[in-house]
Amino acid sequence: MTRYSGMAAFLVVGIAGTAAVPAVSSSGRLWLFLVMGVLDAAGAGWLLRRVPRGDRLPYVLLLLGAVWMVASTVTSLAGVTTSVGDLVLAVSNLHMLAAAVALVLRRGRNDIGGLLDAGVAAIVVAALLWTLLLQPSLDAAGIALSLQTTMLATVLLLSGVLGMLIRVLHTSRPRPAPLLLLAGAVLADLIAGVAAILVTGSVTAQTSAFHEMVFMASYVLLGLAVLHPAAPLIARPGPVPPDRLRAGRVILLTAAVTVVPTVSGIREILDIRGDAALLTVGNLLIVVLVAFRVARLGRQRAEAEHQLRHQATHDLLTGLPNRAELWHHLDAALAAEQRAGRPSVVLLFCDLNGFKQVNDRLGHLAGDQLLTEVAARMRTSGAFIARYGGDEFVLLCDDPDQAAAAHRLTTHLHGALAPPILVAGEHVRVGASIGAVLSDKTLDADELIRRADSAMYTEKATRRAA
Repeated sequence: MTRYSGMAAFLVVGIAGTAAVPAVSSSGRLWLFLVMGVLDAAGAGWLLRRVPRGDRLPYVLLLLGAVWMVASTVTSLAGVTTSVGDLVLAVSNLHMLAAAVALVLRRGRNDIGGLLDAGVAAIVVAALLWTLLLQPSLDAAGIALSLQTTMLATVLLLSGVLGMLIRVLHTSRPRPAPLLLLAGAVLADLIAGVAAILVTGSVTAQTSAFHEMVFMASYVLLGLAVLHPAAPLIARPGPVPPDRLRAGRVILLTAAVTVVPTVSGIREILDIRGDAALLTVGNLLIVVLVAFRVARLGRQRAEAEHQLRHQATHDLLTGLPNRAELWHHLDAALAAEQRAGRPSVVLLFCDLNGFKQVNDRLGHLAGDQLLTEVAARMRTSGAFIARYGGDEFVLLCDDPDQAAAAHRLTTHLHGALAPPILVAGEHVRVGASIGAVLSDKTLDADELIRRADSAMYTEKATRRAA
């Protein structure tokens, strides 16, 4: 219970402050907001001390946002113009948004596609809300276009972050309480800000007691989020949901890039003054996010194709090229040899000695571990190495001095396998029977493999006889 004592005390203060909003004067409400803002900033500073240095960026931004939030209230208390207060609050919101984005990207770093889709959807909804409700109200109040643009950017960014937070909460099991509280704070701030814009044409101008209580609720939720014992952990990576671009998401992304120009076109057809702020800020933000999403999809497809090609041409256990890739390289090497007009291809067929005994005695998992270590030791510069199958490996080299190359590779293999290998807690030894064949420009790939395989079995029989 002591872990939550700070939250409980803050909640009591927050409820009392919220309940007091209707009962105090306008200046009294500002003092209440100042007190809650200072408590939020103090909580953010205390939280920062509990976070490891490498994870502090989101929490530093959160602290700066809380400090600017206090500064916004101070400007109102000092009687500074509303436009200046709106500007300071916009700076606070930008820091808060940056903190939320940093937290979301850390928590959902494996779900960037889903986060982008959720953010775009929320921004599109906010853009429609702006052009249908907020912008006509601002025009009627005679609000300058520059201030409208600032308000629009704040609303769209808040909406985008809220959409991303909802996505993270949707994919997290269990849902982190601090993130849930943070999402509630963003939602309350967005609702109160929209209501204030509709009534006064400003975000910082005082409105009704109800609107002020909603603002106060956002302060309280933010404080509870930073004081929660699990707050230092919410930046850790969350679960990895599948990133499937279903038909619904395609429709969403298509609609996202067309909704703002379409709405602006309809306004012109209806002879309504064009919404320059929405057309500039909203369309730019949406197009950038959608373009980033499409680019990410292209990169994901390229990575998936590369992975599929790698899986088709490489052994899953050892990571070495597989038999099909060996034949491809061998055919290419023989073709190059023919073009050069001189023999240069050297082929070594290698079979492990003692592998079956280790596999039978220690089990298949130990056998797999042994094969992986053997493959790692076999790697050398100037040679193509493939796993032919089971405990058989093939080395391919292109060198005009074929005899020297064959001797070098054979020596390398014996030397690499000489030291014992730790498998399943036990040191084991394996050797290798090697059959080497030198191309003479007349042998094809099948014949080279057959002769190397035959030479390997001859060496193995000789070793057994010895």
